[in-house]
Amino acid sequence: MEEKNFFEALGAENICCNVHYIPTYYFPYYQRLGYKKGLCPKAEKLYEEIMSLPLYYAMSDKDVEDVITAVKKIAAYYAV
Repeated sequence: MEEKNFFEALGAENICCNVHYIPTYYFPYYQRLGYKKGLCPKAEKLYEEIMSLPLYYAMSDKDVEDVITAVKKIAAYYAV
């Protein structure tokens, strides 16, 4: 399964997730300074494979249950 599919499926379930931990040298400023992709392959792989689920102080128990339900539903769909 591609992470993009999982990301999009969460969105279809009204679960807003994000991608974080972008390698700093991916930003144009650092690329102009000469930093190139491939500098830190482990960080790049992590960036390609991790997404952040909703997590904030004002989440209700229902919000938490909605996230859990959506993740379980999508994981079951993509299970081999």
